Amino acid sequence: MASPAPAYAPLWLKVLVIVMGLLIVAGFVVIAAEIARRMSTPNAARSPAAASGFSERIALPAGARVVSMTTAGERLIVHVETQGGPAFAYVVDPRNGAVVGTVEFAPGVGR
Repeated sequence: MASPAPAYAPLWLKVLVIVMGLLIVAGFVVIAAEIARRMSTPNAARSPAAASGFSERIALPAGARVVSMTTAGERLIVHVETQGGPAFAYVVDPRNGAVVGTVEFAPGVGR
């Protein structure tokens, strides 16, 4: 009794499976690279001003001085003190330099 002949896949089928496997691997590499790029620059899509730069002038009260600057989330907080008057915190959007809001600390209030 003769043994059955082994079944072989045609050459075109093997090539097709290899090419599709390579496309899947290349797709995963592209997706991983895009995720890594977006994580390293999370505001790149939302900040055209950062690429072109901007210049913003914030009018301070007479005799005022900038004491410090710090970040809070996606905002820049500028601490300003005036001579004998209130202290202010300017909340600035660093993407376009716009003053989003101010907080006034009246004189005599604990800082």
